[in-house]
Amino acid sequence: MGSIILTIKNNNIVSYDEAEELVVYDMDNRRIVARLKKPNDPVLIEDLLEEHDLWAVVSKSISPEVAEVLRGIGIKIEITDVASIEDYIREIFI
Repeated sequence: MGSIILTIKNNNIVSYDEAEELVVYDMDNRRIVARLKKPNDPVLIEDLLEEHDLWAVVSKSISPEVAEVLRGIGIKIEITDVASIEDYIREIFI
């Protein structure tokens, strides 16, 4: 299946702009495989594509400019209203 990125601040899913870190969740192994400081430039997420087989970013919201960059590098966008990372993983993957 690959991996997804969650936009996180204080272990809660927040908007991309508000996020302090990106959490990479491996859907095949059902575990978090990386916690990274969010890069200032969303184009740098492309470096994670090959390493983690990324297919989506999960966030509360993403600005149109960042969404365009992410879609341009082949990443889907999933908007959620679930607050905590644990609740999201439990709700979606268990």
